[in-house]
Amino acid sequence: MDALHRTIFIDLPLGVEEILNIEVAGHVETARLKFSLEIDVNIVLRADMRGNIDLRDSRCRDFAITAKPAVLQREGTAEAFASPEVVKAIQSGALGRIAVSMIDFSSPEYDKVVLDWHIIRDKTSATAFAEQVRNTPRTPGRRTSVSSALELGSLLIESSEKDIVATRKVIDVSGDGPNNDGNPMREAHDRVIAQGIVVNGLPVMDDNANGYFPNLDKYYSACVAGGRGSFVIVVRAFKDFGAAMRHKLILEISQNEVPIKQAVNPPAENGLLKKIAAGTEALGGAPQVIRPGQNEFSDRCDINGGFGGFGRF
Repeated sequence: MDALHRTIFIDLPLGVEEILNIEVAGHVETARLKFSLEIDVNIVLRADMRGNIDLRDSRCRDFAITAKPAVLQREGTAEAFASPEVVKAIQSGALGRIAVSMIDFSSPEYDKVVLDWHIIRDKTSATAFAEQVRNTPRTPGRRTSVSSALELGSLLIESSEKDIVATRKVIDVSGDGPNNDGNPMREAHDRVIAQGIVVNGLPVMDDNANGYFPNLDKYYSACVAGGRGSFVIVVRAFKDFGAAMRHKLILEISQNEVPIKQAVNPPAENGLLKKIAAGTEALGGAPQVIRPGQNEFSDRCDINGGFGGFGRF
């Protein structure tokens, strides 16, 4: 009699499945196993949806705001994850895989986890995640609560710790305005950093966009980014968001601070930096990278917070 063969799907966290055959006394037996997955880094992507009002919604008829920046953020993020440079950086890690989730944020009541944790380890998984980013509906939003997004991101990381064992924990914040709603920014920031989470920033400073904030890079440096090895990459136009995101991911996934230090203070000729920044020619070179630090916003992270703060924000 032929041996009985059964397929086994091991329950990896986040719906990742692997096939395993275990033969016992001529029979392939079925079992379901659960275990934690070790990864190099888990990353929470947080995209600012402020102004992404669905104009078809009668409740939003008074908010004549374009959703174009949100579309460009989605597309840029998808392009970054699908790029060969990012896939190579992931596979070069000690474990060769990362976990990524995504949050849309604006005012606290609109904050939403739009993509739960996904494991990315090769071209196939990276491409699949990129397509999910493109196809995920954008969440309506009004104002900008960076503080509530940090809080939600930290809760998302904490809730995953039984399933995912990460060497590093990172929250990324991308947006075009400062905190003007929700809990005090400084308090939320310090609580998240105290949990060992690194916060990196992608401020978008497009002077052609609605509500342009000219010193947003300084605000992100003083009030948003923090933690060991943290950095801020400045995006000068929404159309360059994808190249900046790609550059950020490559720096972020690397397991030492050397590439970041070289990006902050690049030598005149640096082959390693050129290699890391591959594909950023669309920006006219690598995007500007700055370190978090004290400046004129350090004591004003919540200046006139809530509705009415920061003028048009």
